Amino acid sequence: MIDKELVGKKILVIYQPWRKFSEGLHQPMIENLKKLGLEVEFLDIENPPKFKNKNWGDKIKNIYHRVINNDKNYIFIAEKKHYNRFNLEHLKAFKNQKFDFVLIIKPDEFTPKFIKKATQLGDVTVGYIWDGIRPFFLESLYKSRKYFSYLYSFDQNDIKKYPELKMDFLTNYYLFDENRERYNSKELDLYYIGALGGKLPHQRRDFLLEKLLKNFTGKTEVKIHLEKHFLLSENEKLKNSKIEYIYDYVSYHEAMEKTKSSKIVIDIRKKHHIGLSFRFFECMYYEVKIITDNETVKNYDFYNPNNILVVDFDKIDNYQKEINSFVHLPYQKLPDEILKKYSIKNWIKYIFKIGDFQEIEYLD
Repeated sequence: MIDKELVGKKILVIYQPWRKFSEGLHQPMIENLKKLGLEVEFLDIENPPKFKNKNWGDKIKNIYHRVINNDKNYIFIAEKKHYNRFNLEHLKAFKNQKFDFVLIIKPDEFTPKFIKKATQLGDVTVGYIWDGIRPFFLESLYKSRKYFSYLYSFDQNDIKKYPELKMDFLTNYYLFDENRERYNSKELDLYYIGALGGKLPHQRRDFLLEKLLKNFTGKTEVKIHLEKHFLLSENEKLKNSKIEYIYDYVSYHEAMEKTKSSKIVIDIRKKHHIGLSFRFFECMYYEVKIITDNETVKNYDFYNPNNILVVDFDKIDNYQKEINSFVHLPYQKLPDEILKKYSIKNWIKYIFKIGDFQEIEYLD
């Protein structure tokens, strides 16, 4: 797995802030980068002090924007500033080090001051956006853009919408698994884990999944994670034995164990972006089929209707024939060239323009 063009190169990884990191995606990512030969440091910004908007400057600005401009979004900017003061303190731990590369995930959630300090630590700094850009963070990102050697987004719509940011396109990736070949049995007919999506009827993913589950008689596992902002009372929960509501985060490792053991995985697109989730690349790697509502997957060279069924979950009853046929289709193996293209090895070489990387394209 070692790549001679990466061996000995030093990289600082700065992960998306404000999130629970324990057993998250960054851990296996860092392990994979090390196996490629990179010397990896990770900025640990987990467990920041809780945001209470006690900074007087931000409090005054929040009142001004809310009362004078009728803009209720400044509170999110104040929250971002709060966490970035914490982030800057932790960044000082690397002030005497120099890196070949600095990788910043979700740079729109960091302040320009933080971005500037981080870029001073490396020869090449790259930002990667694997979620939709929130409009109230745009001003900050515009100010930060000059510090990046390259800025990438997985959402072709955002690239077209904000041409001044000069973003390039890049997908997510899959991670290498030394035990991949051992997972030949597919015990689950259907697997899904994800957030509720919102409490309004048109937002609730459990409603969509209940309709879909009517097409499956085999062994299924559907888990809906209820976050603190989207809790449901017992009366609001569906009385369906095939749907489980959970409150604790499921580790990346556990989610992958279930994915490997599934025939079909469900992917429900977030409404605010068209980028492909990690599920597509994980399923590609483990040869698992997908049912999704992300129509844009047809614009990728790995799309195969035997492996990926595109539906409208709001009108799932119209797809019963297609679903019944899809369930019985065998997975069609992809050419090795395509499979290698979406590995983390090619991804990290592509993002920093190192050596013999393969181009990753969005086919309009």
